[in-house]
Amino acid sequence: MSDPAGRVAVLALDACDPDVAMDLVRAGRMPNLGRVLARSARSTVRNPYGLFVGAVWPSFATGNGPARHGVHCWETIDLDTYERRTNPQPPEWGTTFWDVAGDADRRVAILDVPHTSSSREVNGIQISEWGCHDRHFGLRSWPPGLADDVLESPGPHPILGADARRVHDFAPDDYVLREGRLRTTDEEVALTGGLLAGIDAKVELSAAVLDQEPWDLFVTVFGESHAVGHQQWHLHDADHPRFDPAVQAAVGGDPLAQVYAALDTALGKLLLQLDDDTTLLVLLSHGMGPHYDGTHLLDQVLHRIDHVERGGGTGPLPLALAKRAAAALPPQVRWKASSLAAPLLRASAARRRPAACDEFIPAAERALQEAYLSPNNFVVAGIRLNLVGREPRGCVQPDQVSDLVERLRGDLCDLVNVDTGGPVVLDVQPASRWYPDGLVATMPDLFVTWERTAVVETVWSPKVGLVHAPYTHWRTGDHRHDGLLLASGPGIEPGARAELRNVDLAPRILARLGLGTAPSAELDGDPVGWLAPG
Repeated sequence: MSDPAGRVAVLALDACDPDVAMDLVRAGRMPNLGRVLARSARSTVRNPYGLFVGAVWPSFATGNGPARHGVHCWETIDLDTYERRTNPQPPEWGTTFWDVAGDADRRVAILDVPHTSSSREVNGIQISEWGCHDRHFGLRSWPPGLADDVLESPGPHPILGADARRVHDFAPDDYVLREGRLRTTDEEVALTGGLLAGIDAKVELSAAVLDQEPWDLFVTVFGESHAVGHQQWHLHDADHPRFDPAVQAAVGGDPLAQVYAALDTALGKLLLQLDDDTTLLVLLSHGMGPHYDGTHLLDQVLHRIDHVERGGGTGPLPLALAKRAAAALPPQVRWKASSLAAPLLRASAARRRPAACDEFIPAAERALQEAYLSPNNFVVAGIRLNLVGREPRGCVQPDQVSDLVERLRGDLCDLVNVDTGGPVVLDVQPASRWYPDGLVATMPDLFVTWERTAVVETVWSPKVGLVHAPYTHWRTGDHRHDGLLLASGPGIEPGARAELRNVDLAPRILARLGLGTAPSAELDGDPVGWLAPG
C-alpha cells in the first residue's frame, strides 16, 4: 500500500480559458472551481512560446520542451519537395512522468491526456483518445481490452469519439454535426448537447476508475472545453462577426458558459472521491479567444515580398487593379497610405478589393523564395528560411540571415489591416530566442505575433500592395497562450501565488510522489521550487 500523503490527482480542463472561467466563478456559475480557488495556491502556467498550440500536452507529459520531444504542429513543409504534408505523430515521442512513476512502483491511472498514446504497458491503467479534442492514434488502452470495455460503458464519446478507433490526424469536433461549410442552427444545438452529454460520460468513466483503488497518481483530462472554444466562440462573444443572438438562444444560451458550468459540476463530483491527503492539481491548460489572425494570408504576403526583392516591382498587382483598390481603404488607412507615398492607392476612385487569393502558393514557387510559410497552427505563424546547406534549393547564406530577419520584421510590421487601419503584425522573432538549444528539423525559424483584436481579411503595405482573402473556416475560436494551475494538499499554502513553466509540472508532480527533488539531466523542467515538497 502506498503512502497516502504521496498521492497526486490531476483534474485538467483542456484549453479552458482562465479569464472566462474566472468570470463564471465571479458570476456563481462555477462554484466548485471557486471553492478550489479559495483553498489553493495559484500559478500562471507559461506554455512553450510560439509552438504552444501543438506542444502543450507533450511538454506537460514529458517535462521536456518541443526541441526534445519534437511535437509542434499537425502539418509541415516537406524538406525535400517544399510540399505541404501531414506531420506524422511518432508513436513514442518521450518518456512520460507516469511512466517514471510506474517504474518506481507507483500505481497510476491516466485518462485522455491529449497527444499521448496508450501503446505500452503502464503500472496501472491508461486510456487515450476516448474524449480528446485532438486525435492521432485512435482509442487505445492499457490493458488493451479496457478500450473494448469503455466502448460498452459508458460508450463512445458523443462528439469526440466519432470513428473511435481510426488512426488519423484530425479533430472530430471539426466534422461531427456539420454538413455544410458552417453549422446550421440545428447542428449547433446538437453539438452543444453532445458536448454536455460527453462531460457526463467522462465523469462516469473517471469516477469508475477512481473507485477501483487508491491510485498514487490519477490524471483525467476533459476535452469538451477545447472543442466548444474552437467551434462555438461566435455564440459566446457578442462582438464576434458571426454572433447571432437567435442561434445563441436556440442552443440554450452561451454554449461556453454551459460547457464550463457542466465541467464545474464534473469537478465537484470527482472532488468527493479525493481525500484531504491527496495533492490536488486543477489545470486549465491554455486559453481560448477569437480566431483573429492573418495566417491564411501569410503565404501570399511572403510571396509578394520575395517578388519585390527579386525586382518584380511593388507587389504583383496589375496597375489597373491597384488603382481600383485604393478607395476600398477606409479613411484611417488612407492617411497612412499618403504618408507612405503610395500614389496609386491614393488616386483610385473605385471601391472594390482584389479577388480573394489562394491560402497557399505552389511548392515550385515556395522553393525559390528566401522565406516561406512554415505551418505552425494559427495563433503564432511560422516562417522558414530557405537556407543554403539545409533546404534542397537553399538561397539564403548563413551570413545573410540577420539582415533578412530584420527586413522581414520591418516588411511584416508595415502591414495594415484595411478594415481597421491598425497593424496586422506586432512582432517577428527568431525561434532561437526562445529555444537557444535548437529546434527539430521541421520547426519554424521565425515566429510571427499577430495583432488579434479584429478579423484580418485584407491587408496592405506599400511594398506588398493589397492582399485579400476572407476567413471562411468554421472555427471561430483559437488559443491564448497561458494556462492556470490551482494546487492544494499537504504543505501547500492556500492563497500563495507563483508562476511556473509548463515543463516544470512533470518533475514537480514526480517530486510530490517522492521521486526526487534535484534537477535531472533527463528533463527540461525544474522540480525545485513551488509545488515541490517542503
